[in-house]
Amino acid sequence: MQSHLIQTTANSILKSFSEVESVSNIILKDNTLAKKLNVSRTTIRTALKELQTKGVIAISDNHKTVLRSPVDSDYFDTSNSVSSKEEIIETYFLDLINHGKLLPGDKFSELELAKSSGCNTITVREFLIKFSRFGLIEKKPRAKWKMIKFDEQFALELVQFRRILEMNSITQLMATPADDGVWEELSILLDKHVEVLSDVDNRYTELSELDRKFHYIIQRASGNRFFMQFFDVVSLICHYHYQWNKGDELERNKVAIEEHIEIITQLLAHNTSGVLAAMETHLNTSKRTLLRSAHGLEETA
Repeated sequence: MQSHLIQTTANSILKSFSEVESVSNIILKDNTLAKKLNVSRTTIRTALKELQTKGVIAISDNHKTVLRSPVDSDYFDTSNSVSSKEEIIETYFLDLINHGKLLPGDKFSELELAKSSGCNTITVREFLIKFSRFGLIEKKPRAKWKMIKFDEQFALELVQFRRILEMNSITQLMATPADDGVWEELSILLDKHVEVLSDVDNRYTELSELDRKFHYIIQRASGNRFFMQFFDVVSLICHYHYQWNKGDELERNKVAIEEHIEIITQLLAHNTSGVLAAMETHLNTSKRTLLRSAHGLEETA
């Protein structure tokens, strides 16, 4: 069964179909729907797949076509479903960061966040307290919070720890048996990278999802629960573009995609020296990117 968030998102998409005279005029774009419904593209894509299963839409590669107007039975019954408020507030909060609506130095209240996300203040407070362990928000008086500015020391500590974990994990990945499903997973991911790179001028924003999948596969190979907990920090800073300068985003994302392709290619060839060299290059690029953040930090010798 899909989560409450997926079900409510699918229902919202269906409702938008019923509000127009002809469904044949509807253009389905992940980015547009994500912005309209204030959810991630991943959530939109999962919801659309549910509607495809119901026969409401057809999906062919990146083309999505509405086949018919929705009927009552197409809607999910969410009256008795248990919504994961933690899931809702986390998705909502990270989307605020991703869309530049929460920047370093910004202050916000638990009440404001509760109203805008549709969650109660208790759920919001519990999430923020848990989230504060990353060191990117701090508690202020009267139920207020502040986004902490990203500094050089934080960046250096992050990339140093990331290097230790990922070099260890990718070594474990290379030792994975040849008949393991991860190799097919990597092959599919390589094709997706090549596809995005071929139209990078229009699809460079898809890096965040590719990057998350790529590094998740690497970290997962460690089989270490503590390594996977660190993945949350990487997701926030790297995949949600926390306070990065958007000015060179296209070129930066293009380089990252090319580096991913090189690493995956070397992995699939089981070329140990090639994998380690390509991963080292990628981690060094990541370090420079973090240090060239919105605060103009430069790499130190």
